[in-house]
Amino acid sequence: MSFTMRQRMGAPKLVFLWLLITGFAAATGPFGTFEDMGLPMRCAYWGFISGVSILLTLLQQHLLRGRPEGWRLLAQLPYGVLLASLAHGMNLWIFPGWGGWNDFGFLLAVTLSVVLLVEIAVFVLRNYFLQPGPQTDPPSGQALPEEAGQAQSEVDPQENFLRRLPLEKRAALVRLEAQDHYLLVVTAKGSETLLMRMADAEAELQGAGLRVHRSHWVAPAGVTRHLRQKGRDFLVTQDGSEIPVSRSYRPAAQEAGLIT
Repeated sequence: MSFTMRQRMGAPKLVFLWLLITGFAAATGPFGTFEDMGLPMRCAYWGFISGVSILLTLLQQHLLRGRPEGWRLLAQLPYGVLLASLAHGMNLWIFPGWGGWNDFGFLLAVTLSVVLLVEIAVFVLRNYFLQPGPQTDPPSGQALPEEAGQAQSEVDPQENFLRRLPLEKRAALVRLEAQDHYLLVVTAKGSETLLMRMADAEAELQGAGLRVHRSHWVAPAGVTRHLRQKGRDFLVTQDGSEIPVSRSYRPAAQEAGLIT
């Protein structure tokens, strides 16, 4: 259910990204498509390639949700092979002179190089350049350093964390969910996706809730009931999600009174 919700949330951005990539590739015509195709054909060709690439990326992220970074890097190999094979099949159908292992090998090498470089760049940016710090609302006036430090220490951890969200979605936290490089934040007024690690969010919230799974954190007030299905524990939250409780986190959930 969370995957479907995330798709709905990101649909406009994905469509914009698809149009942007398609338009750029159709206008520049890389890999000889500018010379061999007219503009409408280039739009159709690159629209299909970029669309398949985005769909495969969504599927890959869903299957690898919560996995370590190394898994995502290794997953680029089958992803690149599949994408190159689809492009190779299209080229066999469209270009009369296309064919043979040399052409496929060249296409595979280019595809793997691009997807690996993109994944490495995302990893570097996420872990070394785009680590967000606590955001605070701009003050109405200039405060003395000691006054500012005292005011910051009195801010509730949850309130300080919620300042990362749009005003209309700032409400009591319900749950957090790690989704690849992002964090899905669900409050009583909706949800928002942040570029943030679960470990950083958990540390910043300082006991306002608890981790119940490697990919899930819940606020006790946001849990409505406990389910036991086929030997597994689940917590139902205010937004209707069923959050799995892993064995390693079960004692903490019991101590918090979430599991009876």
